Amino acid sequence: MLAIACTTASPALADTLICQMSDGSDLSFVIDRNQFMDAVDANEPPRRKVTTVRHGAHQFTAEPLLIGQMRGFHADGMGGTSIMFVVTPDGSATYTNAQVGQILTGDCEDQ
Repeated sequence: MLAIACTTASPALADTLICQMSDGSDLSFVIDRNQFMDAVDANEPPRRKVTTVRHGAHQFTAEPLLIGQMRGFHADGMGGTSIMFVVTPDGSATYTNAQVGQILTGDCEDQ
């Protein structure tokens, strides 16, 4: 019985967001909320938070963010990029690449 409860509870701890951006591209990523839970033992090393982002034909690793009801990710690297992506509770999104001055807006839905 416990195994069934754990199996059914797991999907609720992940947010899958699918976004349509203002340049016509699609963007998607998953936030595993388990990554944000406190460590069971104070001696555990800090947990690394990771998500895989798909944006158009590109795929990259980023650090997911949960700030109140806002969700998103941050990624540095990839040929001099510094990307910040934030989705507000109403689903509106802003994608900013500070290194190249790119700003896109979009709309996201939970899947």
